[in-house]
Amino acid sequence: MSSATTSHRKHGKSRRTGRHAAPSRIRRTTVVVSAVVPAVALAAILAATQFHHGQQPDPLARSLASYQVQSLVAGAGSTDAGAADRLPLATPAPVKPSASTAPSPAPSATASPAAAPAPACAGNGAGGTGMLPANYATIVDFLVAHGYTKLAAVGIAGNIYQESRGDPESVGTGGGGLIGWTPLRAGFVTGNPAADLQTQLAALLTYNQGWAQYIPMLNAATSPAGAADVYMTYFERPGIPAASNREGAAIAVAQACGIS
Repeated sequence: MSSATTSHRKHGKSRRTGRHAAPSRIRRTTVVVSAVVPAVALAAILAATQFHHGQQPDPLARSLASYQVQSLVAGAGSTDAGAADRLPLATPAPVKPSASTAPSPAPSATASPAAAPAPACAGNGAGGTGMLPANYATIVDFLVAHGYTKLAAVGIAGNIYQESRGDPESVGTGGGGLIGWTPLRAGFVTGNPAADLQTQLAALLTYNQGWAQYIPMLNAATSPAGAADVYMTYFERPGIPAASNREGAAIAVAQACGIS
Protein backbone atom coordinates (compact mmCIF):
# COMPACT_ATOMS: atom_id res chain seq x y z
CA MET A 1 0.00 0.00 0.00
CA SER A 2 2.82 2.22 0.74
CA SER A 3 4.14 1.50 -2.66
CA ALA A 4 0.79 2.06 -4.25
CA THR A 5 0.28 5.22 -2.33
CA THR A 6 3.64 6.44 -3.32
CA SER A 7 2.88 5.54 -6.88
CA HIS A 8 -0.47 7.22 -6.65
CA ARG A 9 1.08 10.28 -5.14
CA LYS A 10 3.69 10.32 -7.78
CA HIS A 11 1.04 10.14 -10.38
CA GLY A 12 -1.03 12.68 -8.54
CA LYS A 13 1.91 14.93 -8.07
CA SER A 14 2.70 14.52 -11.70
CA ARG A 15 -0.84 15.38 -12.59
CA ARG A 16 -0.95 18.30 -10.16
CA THR A 17 2.40 19.46 -11.38
CA GLY A 18 1.12 19.17 -14.92
CA ARG A 19 -2.04 21.12 -14.06
CA HIS A 20 -0.06 23.99 -12.50
CA ALA A 21 2.71 24.04 -15.07
CA ALA A 22 0.56 23.97 -18.19
CA PRO A 23 -1.56 27.05 -17.36
CA SER A 24 1.64 28.88 -16.51
CA ARG A 25 3.00 28.16 -19.94
CA ILE A 26 -0.33 28.98 -21.54
CA ARG A 27 -0.47 32.32 -19.74
CA ARG A 28 3.00 33.26 -20.92
CA THR A 29 2.09 32.22 -24.47
CA THR A 30 -1.13 34.17 -24.25
CA VAL A 31 0.67 37.32 -23.15
CA VAL A 32 3.21 37.10 -25.97
CA VAL A 33 0.75 36.15 -28.68
CA SER A 34 -1.93 38.62 -27.65
CA ALA A 35 0.65 41.35 -27.93
CA VAL A 36 1.01 40.35 -31.56
CA VAL A 37 -2.51 39.45 -32.68
CA PRO A 38 -5.51 38.32 -30.56
CA ALA A 39 -6.92 35.95 -33.19
CA VAL A 40 -3.76 33.86 -33.37
CA ALA A 41 -3.54 33.74 -29.56
CA LEU A 42 -7.04 32.32 -29.45
CA ALA A 43 -6.09 29.52 -31.83
CA ALA A 44 -3.00 28.69 -29.76
CA ILE A 45 -4.99 28.55 -26.51
CA LEU A 46 -7.58 26.29 -28.11
CA ALA A 47 -4.93 23.82 -29.17
CA ALA A 48 -3.22 23.84 -25.78
CA THR A 49 -6.52 23.33 -23.92
CA GLN A 50 -7.41 20.30 -26.05
CA PHE A 51 -4.03 18.74 -25.27
CA HIS A 52 -4.41 19.42 -21.52
CA HIS A 53 -7.78 17.61 -21.30
CA GLY A 54 -6.42 14.60 -23.08
CA GLN A 55 -8.09 15.43 -26.35
CA GLN A 56 -6.24 15.10 -29.61
CA PRO A 57 -5.62 18.64 -30.85
CA ASP A 58 -7.14 19.54 -34.17
CA PRO A 59 -4.24 19.24 -36.65
CA LEU A 60 -5.46 22.21 -38.66
CA ALA A 61 -5.76 24.48 -35.62
CA ARG A 62 -2.35 23.38 -34.29
CA SER A 63 -0.70 23.91 -37.66
CA LEU A 64 -2.33 27.30 -38.11
CA ALA A 65 -1.45 28.42 -34.62
CA SER A 66 2.15 27.33 -34.95
CA TYR A 67 2.65 28.93 -38.35
CA GLN A 68 0.93 32.22 -37.54
CA VAL A 69 2.61 32.60 -34.14
CA GLN A 70 6.07 32.00 -35.55
CA SER A 71 5.51 34.27 -38.52
CA LEU A 72 3.93 37.16 -36.67
CA VAL A 73 6.22 37.02 -33.67
CA ALA A 74 9.20 37.07 -36.01
CA GLY A 75 7.75 40.05 -37.83
CA ALA A 76 7.02 41.82 -34.55
CA GLY A 77 10.66 42.03 -33.58
CA SER A 78 12.02 38.51 -32.83
CA THR A 79 15.71 37.71 -33.03
CA ASP A 80 15.16 35.84 -36.33
CA ALA A 81 17.67 37.62 -38.63
CA GLY A 82 15.82 36.54 -41.76
CA ALA A 83 12.42 37.80 -40.66
CA ALA A 84 12.90 41.25 -42.15
CA ASP A 85 14.08 39.74 -45.43
CA ARG A 86 10.86 37.75 -45.74
CA LEU A 87 8.70 40.86 -45.48
CA PRO A 88 7.74 42.45 -48.81
CA LEU A 89 9.32 45.87 -49.37
CA ALA A 90 7.12 48.66 -50.66
CA THR A 91 8.41 50.28 -53.86
CA PRO A 92 8.45 54.07 -53.43
CA ALA A 93 6.25 55.91 -55.89
CA PRO A 94 8.07 58.16 -58.37
CA VAL A 95 8.12 61.75 -57.22
CA LYS A 96 7.09 64.32 -59.76
CA PRO A 97 8.86 67.66 -59.63
CA SER A 98 6.60 70.29 -58.21
CA ALA A 99 5.75 73.38 -60.18
CA SER A 100 7.67 75.48 -57.70
CA THR A 101 10.93 73.63 -58.54
CA ALA A 102 10.52 73.91 -62.28
CA PRO A 103 12.99 76.29 -63.88
CA SER A 104 11.54 79.68 -64.60
CA PRO A 105 11.53 80.67 -68.26
CA ALA A 106 14.09 83.24 -69.22
CA PRO A 107 12.58 86.69 -69.54
CA SER A 108 11.92 87.44 -73.15
CA ALA A 109 13.76 90.42 -74.60
CA THR A 110 11.41 93.17 -75.60
CA ALA A 111 12.36 94.48 -78.98
CA SER A 112 12.80 98.20 -78.94
CA PRO A 113 11.14 100.02 -81.79
CA ALA A 114 13.59 101.00 -84.50
CA ALA A 115 14.56 104.61 -84.30
CA ALA A 116 13.41 106.71 -87.21
CA PRO A 117 16.33 107.65 -89.46
CA ALA A 118 17.50 111.21 -89.19
CA PRO A 119 16.34 113.39 -92.09
CA ALA A 120 18.92 113.99 -94.81
CA CYS A 121 18.01 117.67 -94.95
CA ALA A 122 18.20 119.76 -91.79
CA GLY A 123 16.44 122.79 -93.34
CA ASN A 124 12.85 123.85 -92.79
CA GLY A 125 11.96 122.75 -96.30
CA ALA A 126 9.83 125.74 -97.21
CA GLY A 127 11.89 127.14 -100.06
CA GLY A 128 10.22 128.97 -102.87
CA THR A 129 12.41 132.06 -102.45
CA GLY A 130 15.72 132.96 -104.01
CA MET A 131 17.27 129.87 -105.55
CA LEU A 132 15.54 127.45 -103.21
CA PRO A 133 12.81 125.34 -104.85
CA ALA A 134 9.62 124.75 -102.86
CA ASN A 135 9.48 121.44 -100.96
CA TYR A 136 13.26 121.06 -101.25
CA ALA A 137 13.64 119.21 -97.90
CA THR A 138 10.90 116.72 -98.81
CA ILE A 139 12.52 116.13 -102.21
CA VAL A 140 16.00 115.56 -100.77
CA ASP A 141 14.79 113.28 -97.94
CA PHE A 142 12.73 111.17 -100.37
CA LEU A 143 15.63 110.66 -102.79
CA VAL A 144 18.16 109.81 -100.08
CA ALA A 145 15.69 107.31 -98.57
CA HIS A 146 15.58 105.59 -101.98
CA GLY A 147 19.30 105.11 -102.44
CA TYR A 148 20.69 108.38 -103.72
CA THR A 149 23.58 110.15 -102.03
CA LYS A 150 22.92 113.54 -100.44
CA LEU A 151 24.91 115.34 -103.13
CA ALA A 152 23.04 113.48 -105.90
CA ALA A 153 19.75 114.48 -104.25
CA VAL A 154 20.63 118.18 -104.11
CA GLY A 155 21.77 118.03 -107.78
CA ILE A 156 18.33 116.69 -108.78
CA ALA A 157 16.64 119.36 -106.63
CA GLY A 158 18.67 122.06 -108.47
CA ASN A 159 17.25 120.79 -111.80
CA ILE A 160 13.71 120.74 -110.34
CA TYR A 161 14.14 124.39 -109.45
CA GLN A 162 14.78 125.26 -113.12
CA GLU A 163 11.83 123.19 -114.38
CA SER A 164 9.06 124.04 -111.89
CA ARG A 165 10.48 125.95 -108.88
CA GLY A 166 9.50 122.85 -106.93
CA ASP A 167 5.76 123.27 -107.47
CA PRO A 168 4.06 119.97 -108.40
CA GLU A 169 1.05 121.92 -109.76
CA SER A 170 3.19 123.86 -112.23
CA VAL A 171 1.92 123.71 -115.79
CA GLY A 172 3.77 125.16 -118.81
CA THR A 173 3.70 124.95 -122.57
CA GLY A 174 3.38 121.30 -123.48
CA GLY A 175 4.13 119.93 -120.02
CA GLY A 176 4.13 120.45 -116.27
CA GLY A 177 4.92 119.04 -112.89
CA LEU A 178 8.21 118.86 -110.98
CA ILE A 179 10.51 118.10 -113.91
CA GLY A 180 8.29 119.46 -116.68
CA TRP A 181 6.78 116.16 -117.79
CA THR A 182 6.12 116.39 -121.51
CA PRO A 183 3.45 115.54 -122.23
CA LEU A 184 1.95 116.01 -118.76
CA ARG A 185 0.66 112.67 -117.55
CA ALA A 186 -2.89 112.18 -116.31
CA GLY A 187 -3.22 112.18 -112.54
CA PHE A 188 -0.06 114.17 -111.91
CA VAL A 189 -1.77 117.53 -111.39
CA THR A 190 -5.07 117.13 -109.55
CA GLY A 191 -5.29 120.27 -107.44
CA ASN A 192 -3.98 118.44 -104.34
CA PRO A 193 -0.34 119.59 -104.00
CA ALA A 194 0.62 117.21 -101.17
CA ALA A 195 -0.77 114.13 -102.93
CA ASP A 196 0.56 115.21 -106.34
CA LEU A 197 4.03 115.77 -104.86
CA GLN A 198 4.20 112.18 -103.63
CA THR A 199 2.83 110.83 -106.90
CA GLN A 200 5.40 112.71 -108.96
CA LEU A 201 8.33 111.80 -106.68
CA ALA A 202 7.48 108.12 -107.12
CA ALA A 203 7.26 108.68 -110.88
CA LEU A 204 10.67 110.41 -110.78
CA LEU A 205 12.28 107.21 -109.48
CA THR A 206 10.83 105.29 -112.41
CA TYR A 207 11.95 107.94 -114.86
CA ASN A 208 15.54 107.83 -113.55
CA GLN A 209 15.63 104.05 -113.97
CA GLY A 210 15.32 104.70 -117.70
CA TRP A 211 18.91 106.00 -117.45
CA ALA A 212 20.04 103.57 -114.77
CA GLN A 213 23.54 103.24 -116.25
CA TYR A 214 24.24 106.83 -115.18
CA ILE A 215 23.04 106.54 -111.60
CA PRO A 216 26.49 105.43 -110.32
CA MET A 217 28.02 108.51 -111.98
CA LEU A 218 25.42 110.74 -110.34
CA ASN A 219 26.05 109.21 -106.90
CA ALA A 220 29.80 109.66 -107.38
CA ALA A 221 29.50 113.46 -107.75
CA THR A 222 31.65 115.34 -105.27
CA SER A 223 29.89 118.71 -105.29
CA PRO A 224 26.33 120.11 -105.57
CA ALA A 225 27.15 121.85 -108.88
CA GLY A 226 28.79 118.69 -110.31
CA ALA A 227 25.74 116.59 -109.39
CA ALA A 228 23.45 119.15 -111.02
CA ASP A 229 25.47 118.96 -114.24
CA VAL A 230 25.38 115.14 -114.39
CA TYR A 231 21.62 115.06 -113.88
CA MET A 232 21.02 117.80 -116.47
CA THR A 233 23.22 116.12 -119.10
CA TYR A 234 22.31 112.45 -118.70
CA PHE A 235 18.81 112.49 -117.23
CA GLU A 236 16.97 115.76 -117.82
CA ARG A 237 18.41 116.49 -121.27
CA PRO A 238 16.63 119.87 -121.49
CA GLY A 239 16.09 121.90 -124.63
CA ILE A 240 17.22 125.02 -122.70
CA PRO A 241 20.03 123.96 -120.37
CA ALA A 242 20.32 127.09 -118.18
CA ALA A 243 23.10 125.21 -116.40
CA SER A 244 24.03 128.11 -114.10
CA ASN A 245 20.51 128.17 -112.65
CA ARG A 246 20.58 124.42 -112.00
CA GLU A 247 24.00 124.59 -110.40
CA GLY A 248 23.15 127.67 -108.30
CA ALA A 249 19.94 126.11 -107.04
CA ALA A 250 21.77 122.88 -106.13
CA ILE A 251 24.28 124.88 -104.10
CA ALA A 252 21.48 126.77 -102.32
CA VAL A 253 19.72 123.50 -101.42
CA ALA A 254 22.94 121.98 -100.08
CA GLN A 255 23.52 125.02 -97.87
CA ALA A 256 19.93 125.01 -96.60
CA CYS A 257 20.13 121.28 -95.78
CA GLY A 258 23.56 121.47 -94.21
CA ILE A 259 25.09 119.20 -96.82
CA SER A 260 28.63 119.84 -98.03
